[in-house]
Amino acid sequence: MTSFGFADIIAPMSEEEFFADYFDKKPLHIRGTPGKFAEVMSWRHLNTMLNQTHIWSSKTLNLVLDCVPLGPETFCRQTQDRDGRPVLQPDPEKVLGQLRRGASLVLNDIDSLSAGLASVSNALEETLGAKAQANLYCSWRQHKAFPPHYDTHDVYAIHVEGTKTWNVYSGRADHPIPHPLFKGLPQAHHEQAKGELLMEVALQPGDLLYLPRGQYHDAMASTDAVIHVAFGAHHPLGMDLMNLLFDRVAYEPLFRSPVPRPTAEDGDTALREHMRAMGTRLAELAEDPGVAEAFAGFIRGYRYPRGGFSLPALDESTRYTVAGKGLRVVRRGHAFAVKAPSGMLPVPDDSHDMVVWMLSRDSFSEAEFGAAFAATPPERRDAAIGELARADLIRAA
Repeated sequence: MTSFGFADIIAPMSEEEFFADYFDKKPLHIRGTPGKFAEVMSWRHLNTMLNQTHIWSSKTLNLVLDCVPLGPETFCRQTQDRDGRPVLQPDPEKVLGQLRRGASLVLNDIDSLSAGLASVSNALEETLGAKAQANLYCSWRQHKAFPPHYDTHDVYAIHVEGTKTWNVYSGRADHPIPHPLFKGLPQAHHEQAKGELLMEVALQPGDLLYLPRGQYHDAMASTDAVIHVAFGAHHPLGMDLMNLLFDRVAYEPLFRSPVPRPTAEDGDTALREHMRAMGTRLAELAEDPGVAEAFAGFIRGYRYPRGGFSLPALDESTRYTVAGKGLRVVRRGHAFAVKAPSGMLPVPDDSHDMVVWMLSRDSFSEAEFGAAFAATPPERRDAAIGELARADLIRAA
């Protein structure tokens, strides 16, 4: 499957059941088939991403060993970027050395680095109306990357390699956000707040684990070489409306004027009345059609920009794909022919170069073909394309 919809991600569960019984309510484990997410991530995909060496830094690639983040100096080298500026870049040998010790590899914000990752992220955003961001975790047997904790977003964890045991606890923080109020809590607090073990899940390739925001959990690899990708869904919040109203009240004299100062005669009575007036005006602004439309537009556009390039975008001509591999033009006496599985197809002398050009590609457009043979009369170009199309050696996409 090259393109995922939300229904594909949570299959075989229906969307109706998911939103009625689980969404923002309780954790869910969906057992899948080994190949369900094979096009999203694999060892081949992972190595392809890692070998794009210049996109990785000590901020986007992290290592964690037994719940302790490793310092960049333990797995990076000091080098220069393409502009000659000093930068810390992960060193493959140092990274491998730490992985052999049992460190977990963490790749952050990878949701646009492959078609599969982007497809899942786009499907989540389309259905949930949330921003979807992806982190990859590669772990090793009996080494835990993180202690019991919660996330400040919903988690859709897809499992692609090995087996990892997740402990999901009964404790759940009440809709935490990325704020010091929630991010600065000591681990001792989390150990007490996590509650009793709610479910123990052994994730295997093709499985999905959904955790609502704030649900306490931890995980440990049960085998060597384990990979899962955690897609975080960040939903619009009421606080986003407050941010919009903050910009709106700049136009309101009531909010720009000094607040009354307390006096010995009336204490803070005037101040309280002023605060009530501001609260009333905020309520009126929240019901204003212009504010409502602006907030609705904010929600409609609540997505991470991802992809969008499909070059050559200006070429709207018919595109052809070559129907088979290994097709080639051979000489037969004084003439040429295409050696195809169905037999030999004669090639006129005046179209030999064009046929060789077409069959040497996986695909091409009429515009590309025309540019390559601009000096050839259009009718001869059309005849060459038509001959290969009738022989089913090229097909219009």
